[in-house]
Amino acid sequence: MKISFVRRLLSTAEGSCSGHSTIDTLSDDVLLCIFDFHRREWIRRVGVWPWRDLLHICRRWRCIAFGCPHYLKLYPSCSSKTGVHAALDIWPALPLSIQAFLDHEDAHKDDIISALKHRDRIAEISLKEFERSQLKECIALMHEPYPVLRSLHLTANEKKKLVIPDTDTFLGGSAPLLQSIHLCGIRFPGLPKLLASTSDLVCLDLEGLPMTGEGHIPPDAMTTCLSELTKLRSLTISSCFLRWSRSPYPTGQRPPPSAHTILPALTYLSLQGPQGYLEEIVARIDTPLLNKCRFDFIDEPTFFDTRQVPQFVCRTKNFKLLDGVEVHFWQTHLFALFRSRTGPAEFSLLFQRSGLLAQVAIMERICAQWPRLVSHAELLELDESGHYWEEKKWWEGVTQWLGLLRPFTAVHTLRICEMIKVSPSHLVHILGELEGERATEVLPALRTVELSASPASPPDSSETLRLLGPFLAAREEWEHPVVVVNVGSKSKYPVSQSCWA
Repeated sequence: MKISFVRRLLSTAEGSCSGHSTIDTLSDDVLLCIFDFHRREWIRRVGVWPWRDLLHICRRWRCIAFGCPHYLKLYPSCSSKTGVHAALDIWPALPLSIQAFLDHEDAHKDDIISALKHRDRIAEISLKEFERSQLKECIALMHEPYPVLRSLHLTANEKKKLVIPDTDTFLGGSAPLLQSIHLCGIRFPGLPKLLASTSDLVCLDLEGLPMTGEGHIPPDAMTTCLSELTKLRSLTISSCFLRWSRSPYPTGQRPPPSAHTILPALTYLSLQGPQGYLEEIVARIDTPLLNKCRFDFIDEPTFFDTRQVPQFVCRTKNFKLLDGVEVHFWQTHLFALFRSRTGPAEFSLLFQRSGLLAQVAIMERICAQWPRLVSHAELLELDESGHYWEEKKWWEGVTQWLGLLRPFTAVHTLRICEMIKVSPSHLVHILGELEGERATEVLPALRTVELSASPASPPDSSETLRLLGPFLAAREEWEHPVVVVNVGSKSKYPVSQSCWA
């Protein structure tokens, strides 16, 4: 383990040196940067950072690392009071990371809360699966300042509605070094006050934010809080609003604000909630460096009509480079991903709606409302394999399918995801019905149709080619030829990730 660790460090050092320099000639600052680079790589690839190996290489490396424990995150992890005492006895004055699942099945985990009294040494707090009594005990110990605290992660037990009282004494009323806040299922009316003191905050993750009542933060108050977070790079807000609830934020009934809050460092944004609430958030912010964004609409999209979201996307610089669109019609969800094929920029839309035809109708409306966004897309991927179990009534919804396709005037590659041993998709049937000049009115720039499936099991394209025959012949006749090829699956599905380490 240690040998491979040193080899990786040496290879990085050699790549950063010119001529015949050796690692011994590198300055402490250069070595520190190399250590941090490998910390990030370990976290990205493995999810953990084996910093103890670094300390056993040589005395110089150990001194460099011990000199910057927060920068390298040299935090002994403590999951019990005994572990805290061991860390205090074994290690020098390193910051501590308090981590535990406080589930009722493991009584030994409860004593970790008492370790919070070591507030001068605690850099990370990650306590999950709170019960009400445990949260009260935890809050009672967190009314004093935590001078080195960098990360706070509190998660309530499932379906619990726990509240941190709105006081000015939580964390001593100030957390200037705090870089990451993650609250899940915990209502905190005093959050705006705390955020006002977190000038170094990099990651803010609020899950289960209530849409009404205690702990609710209206959009104008939320963006006012965010306006002071000039270093914020990752923002996640998800509400506990239920699909069958009536949204307290009707869409389009409030005028957009005249001025926008600028989040100059934000690169990742994820918003989940009713359409009206999300609209009011994005109507109030500008994010010049944003390159990843996700909207998850959890109210019933019977009449999807959003204006602020496409305006927000169009005024974000990196999203002007989007040239690929993927649409996945899943069994209970519609997922649309707009991405750049040459860069990291992407944003996605997720709708909780069942039924293929209903999902196609929503996507048709989106394409009609956002012509500037889809008119220059060169790749369009459509995947209806999530509905392979449904009866194939392809003749239903033809108008919606064609309405979905018409705005894509620049698409030259259409990728259709086919299911093995299942009849061809609705889209194949519909395209096959387009004959004569009609075949060139939809997707006029189309040159290639790709049939995508598992690379190990390419689709049997004979039936698909038979159905597409009239369409292909018409394109050939009107001098807009299209070829059909089989390719492996290249779908890009959404994943949970941490944007801050």
